[in-house]
Amino acid sequence: MFRRWWFLSLVRPEEQGPRPPGRREAKQAREIVLREWQVLRDRLAEIAAERVTAAGDVLRAAELQLPPEEIGARRNYLWALEAYDAAGRLLDEAVDLPDLAAAVVLAEQAVERLAAAHTAHAGGRPRPFAVRCFYNPLHGDAVRPPKSAEAGRKARRRPTVGAREAAAERRPACAACRNAILAGQSPDVLPALLPAGARRRGGGPVLVPYYAVPQQWSPWSATACGAYDDGTPVLVLRGGHRRPRP
Repeated sequence: MFRRWWFLSLVRPEEQGPRPPGRREAKQAREIVLREWQVLRDRLAEIAAERVTAAGDVLRAAELQLPPEEIGARRNYLWALEAYDAAGRLLDEAVDLPDLAAAVVLAEQAVERLAAAHTAHAGGRPRPFAVRCFYNPLHGDAVRPPKSAEAGRKARRRPTVGAREAAAERRPACAACRNAILAGQSPDVLPALLPAGARRRGGGPVLVPYYAVPQQWSPWSATACGAYDDGTPVLVLRGGHRRPRP
């Protein structure tokens, strides 16, 4: 969805040569960044609205009445309800792309937790919850590194891991992002608009990987837009997702 930020070469004129950009070039660069950011935001807002609406339909259709003794099922069910409410709030208050991505994450996790609650209520054992791609939580599930043919053979020495393999295993990644890293390419990351207070003085707006935004400016940079933190629904419902924006 956000692959190939072709316009980034246009918004960093200082990298194109020693001559500093004039006012006209700087203005054009700012306009390009903001225009492309708005296109991405509008597209993601549509997706987020669809996912949140779909999650609400599922929750209403699969409503549960659980007795107090079903602790595990109740925990997952109440978490699902809170996650759905938080997703709706993020959808209404979203400022940047990671806010909308977090709404998608919470909506989809709400459905996942609802399924776990139903499984536990029926006496089954819920499946482990999915781990999302760190580079872009919209990609969905991360993949496990494939085991080598020598795995489990104690008599043989563990094969040396190369730099690219180590980089691919550093963070959870979907198959596409993992393959890109293994090929020496950049993964298809979720971008964010760097807040004005986090930019160098005089610098214009710039899109960066969402996890490159300092944590004091974003609650999402360390948690894959909330995917890695079970406390995200409560954080959002309490308003803790908001950060000062000068």
